[in-house]
Amino acid sequence: MNINELEKDILRHKERSPETYNDIAQVTVPFYMFYNKMMEGVYNIEEQYGISNSELDVLASLIMSGNDEYILSPTKLYERLLFTSGAITKVLKKLEEKKYITRLNNEYDKRSKLVQITPSGKEICQKTLKDVLLYEEQCFDPLSQEEKDIFKNLLIKMMKNL
Repeated sequence: MNINELEKDILRHKERSPETYNDIAQVTVPFYMFYNKMMEGVYNIEEQYGISNSELDVLASLIMSGNDEYILSPTKLYERLLFTSGAITKVLKKLEEKKYITRLNNEYDKRSKLVQITPSGKEICQKTLKDVLLYEEQCFDPLSQEEKDIFKNLLIKMMKNL
């Protein structure tokens, strides 16, 4: 869909299929178009570094954990990231194969191992995040700071309603 033709396309849908039209489409269609375009660019950056969005999220969570040694349990990671335990296991396995994390014995729970980011994991995370954030900054560049604040506040308001 061409962004310049968006409003015409939405109105055309309203005329042709009034039974499936809803005014919210004027908000959701541009939102999804923007989101898809933004994520397309983010995925390109991730391909450049050979790391998936999920892997980057895990590494970033370890860095932001507040722990000086960048250590978290798998349970804490999947709670922070809203992953299932099975999904976090797959991501951790890939990160361990890439030598971006190491698994440590958990002195408090012998059944589980803790996760620690390695120096190479920290380096790849910081490089990738830097480029992702620069790209995202470009995506929102047309907005003034006041508009960005309004947008953020509206998103938070909507999230609280879900």
